[in-house]
Amino acid sequence: MIGASGLAAGAIWFAVLCDPTVSRAALPPSADVCTNAGHAVRVWFDAETERRARVAAPAHQHAFNSMLLWYRSAEGKCAAGRTQEAVRSFQSLERMIAGFDANRHDRDEAGD
Repeated sequence: MIGASGLAAGAIWFAVLCDPTVSRAALPPSADVCTNAGHAVRVWFDAETERRARVAAPAHQHAFNSMLLWYRSAEGKCAAGRTQEAVRSFQSLERMIAGFDANRHDRDEAGD
């Protein structure tokens, strides 16, 4: 019994020390800029990913995949501290998303 408790305690400490949580206070001010700039894009990708999971054969998968790669790249720029580049990428993505949604809306109306 003592051995199991020691093993469990050791596993917990190992997890805590290997993956410490990051306090928001420890993040540079640029992290907030990235978080705010990417919020709308993040929300859209979450919703679009869920929508695509429900649709059997989503249209324009290649365009979506390209935008998703661009989004992941922008997140990487934020993590690397390249805030200005990340913000520009997020702004470009917002314009792409607006065009993507407008085209989908036009296609939906044409199909009616």
